[in-house]
Amino acid sequence: MPIHLFWGDNRDARQKTIEKLIEKIVDPAWKALNVSRFDGKDIEQVNRLLEEVRTPPFGNGSRVLVAETSPFCNGCSSELANKFENVIELIPKETHLILSNSLKPDGRLRTTKQIQKLVKLEIAEEKKFMLPAIWDINGQKELVEQTAKELNLEIENEAINIL
Repeated sequence: MPIHLFWGDNRDARQKTIEKLIEKIVDPAWKALNVSRFDGKDIEQVNRLLEEVRTPPFGNGSRVLVAETSPFCNGCSSELANKFENVIELIPKETHLILSNSLKPDGRLRTTKQIQKLVKLEIAEEKKFMLPAIWDINGQKELVEQTAKELNLEIENEAINIL
C-alpha cells in the first residue's frame, strides 16, 4: 500500500515527480485504466477516490491514484478522516496513492499523524517541493543549477548569477 505525500509550492517539480513515478511503475499498455486523477476540492471525487483506491491494477504493472489538492492533510473533516483511516489498510500492495498539495501538512490532524507514522515505517513516502524565497540567493542559484541538470544542460556560474 504505497502512499506518497508530495507537498510544496513548486507545482512543476511535484508534477514532474508524479509523472516520472507513473512512467516508472505503470504499464504503458494499461495506463488509461490504471491512472486516475481526482480533485481534492470536490467531495464527490474524494469519495470516489476512497472507493477506487481499494482496486488492484488492471493487467500488468501498478495502479496510481492522484489526489490533487489533497484534503487529507489540511482541513480534513472528522467524517473524511474516519473514511480515510478505514480505507488505508485496504489499499493493495500494487496500488499507489499520491496525495499532492501546495500546503504543508497540518501535523495536528489525525490523518497527517497516521501518514507520518507510515513514513517512519517506510510504508509511505513524503517529499517537499519548496521554491526558494526571493531573498534566498543561494537557494535560487541551487534551483537554477538543479533545473539545468534535469534538462541535461551545462551552465556556467556567471550565467547562474545573472539568472
